[in-house]
Amino acid sequence: MAADTTTRASLFLSWCHEDQTLKKDLLRRLMPHLAILNGVRVDWWEDSHLLGGEDLRAAILRGLAACDYGLLLLSPAYFASAFVTAHELPRFIGPWADKAALPVDLRRVPLDGSRDLCGIDQRLVFRHQGKAFNELSGARRDGFASELATQVRRRVLSGR
Repeated sequence: MAADTTTRASLFLSWCHEDQTLKKDLLRRLMPHLAILNGVRVDWWEDSHLLGGEDLRAAILRGLAACDYGLLLLSPAYFASAFVTAHELPRFIGPWADKAALPVDLRRVPLDGSRDLCGIDQRLVFRHQGKAFNELSGARRDGFASELATQVRRRVLSGR
């Protein structure tokens, strides 16, 4: 019997509720690609998985503690969210970061130093062919999701 060589990784989906429509579209395209990655099994968590009556803040903090990586869906609204900047981003970016970050340009944010992006602008932010997800349509959004899954695989297998 061959040993299981699958590398497991847990993703915490960090996003802003104002971007729900784009997030749903990206996940609808991304999840099938993540499900068929060779050598990698990705589990993910987001606050949309919570049931009515659950303590939102406590559940988010548990999800953050349990994850290996943060899939950060960036947008101007994301950086304007006080909860994201106070509780989620510090786990992934900055001097107290203890989790790996996979920043994704969901809705274009300028990376030219003109905005306070909490240090994200010092990281390589995923774009597809130089475009944010919202700047694409149709098959190009599918390409974004496919390439993002490939990048997740590469990152997980690199152990960083």
